[in-house]
Amino acid sequence: MRFGLGVGLALLLAAAPAAAQSPPPAPEKLNVGDWQLSPLLEVRVRGEYRRDAPDLGGLDFFGRQTSRVRDQWVVLERSRLGLGAERGAVRAQITLQDARALGSPAPTARFAGARGLGRFEPYEAFAEMRSSGARPHYLRLGRQAVVWGEGRLVGSADFSPAGRSLDAARGHLALGDFDFEALAAILEVPGTLGSAFSDTAGASTSGVQLYGLTAKWTIDPLLKIEAFGLARVSRSNGAELDGSRFAASRLAGERFTTALRVSGDAKGWNYGAEGAYQFGAASSIAIGGTEISAWAAAAHVAKTVDQLVLTPTFRVAGSYASGDDRKGVYKQFDPLLADPQRFHGQMDLFGWSNMMDIAGRAEVVPWTDTSIALEYRWARLAQGRGEWIGSYLTAVGSAARPPLVSTTPAPTRPTGNETDLGHELDIVLRYRPWLPLELRAGWSGLLLGDGAKATMVAHARGSTLPNTAISPANIAQYAYLQATLTVP
Repeated sequence: MRFGLGVGLALLLAAAPAAAQSPPPAPEKLNVGDWQLSPLLEVRVRGEYRRDAPDLGGLDFFGRQTSRVRDQWVVLERSRLGLGAERGAVRAQITLQDARALGSPAPTARFAGARGLGRFEPYEAFAEMRSSGARPHYLRLGRQAVVWGEGRLVGSADFSPAGRSLDAARGHLALGDFDFEALAAILEVPGTLGSAFSDTAGASTSGVQLYGLTAKWTIDPLLKIEAFGLARVSRSNGAELDGSRFAASRLAGERFTTALRVSGDAKGWNYGAEGAYQFGAASSIAIGGTEISAWAAAAHVAKTVDQLVLTPTFRVAGSYASGDDRKGVYKQFDPLLADPQRFHGQMDLFGWSNMMDIAGRAEVVPWTDTSIALEYRWARLAQGRGEWIGSYLTAVGSAARPPLVSTTPAPTRPTGNETDLGHELDIVLRYRPWLPLELRAGWSGLLLGDGAKATMVAHARGSTLPNTAISPANIAQYAYLQATLTVP
């Protein structure tokens, strides 16, 4: 008995200094007078490799010829350094970001159109007035990241090289089980700003603005209802034009989007269902403009089974978005500011526009801080005569003949009725060896369907046979390695 007590006392005495030597966790906020300061540091490096990508090389929508691209790589870095400050009802945030492409980026990994391949600028710079409480009212003005719903129509695009933030005014009101929010954002600055001595007419374009209202009713963690209303008013300078009708439809006009979403997340279940309808006018597609009438729907359900070994999570999902048939009313759905990578596979070849897909996913946790996910997806075009749009909202291509403005001979093209894009398999490994550090690796393969091959032939993306015909690849591949360090 005495021996046991002695051993126990010795162990306690030995453990006490060790416990004393363990430093307490660092506070996430620092007190400086009446202010609370919140520092932020994030560094992310990613390398990407593509093989026989359906959206690289060949003929673009203007008919300009470039070499075939079989192997493409890019190394991307993104660093953010931020500081938040709070004092009573006042809050401010400024986050500087440096984003670079240390290689040759793919068209589906754009920084922001014409801004270039390297950017150093504020990612966030806003001031906020807020009430007290767990769900405060607030009014926020300045550059900020905005996510509505799950990010299908308005998202922060965090996986993209530079992410997305909006120069916006945003107000939020919380009343009981209801949340209301209003948004007014400038997506493209009017040009020219003001009137110079040589410019007596003022601004030549009024830019692009986005206005929105949303309301959310939280009945239960497993039942939330959200309604969205968005208006995109465009008088663009045309910097984003790539020759596609999709880009032209965004050049000038008004597009109004209404959407309803039902979702829930509790007890291992996670689900969401969303439907959207668009109307308005696309002034740049035809003389006198063209009416817009488009719609989309998406749903998913996932279940985490804690009782099984490896804690598996199973998920099924499906979506549909209308496409244009080139007959009168413009019917191709525009997902506005959707998030890439998250909803339609990690190859970023599919967006919520002129497509339908079904997917199944399984994810397991083999050991602490590690997960392995496997996802299968089948995708096809909703309308064969419409355009294939990637998740970065750039046009992958169209099986219909691009308008040629060069003297390059056009390859033999199919009729444009093919719709099958193919079968995609995604594998993702995540590992967190240290709480601030996440390592991620992924591989994807797309077994090209007839629609994808027809698009590649139409854009001369493939090998040239002795008879000058174009032979597209049967499979496209994508792989990446990424490391992210976040403090705190």
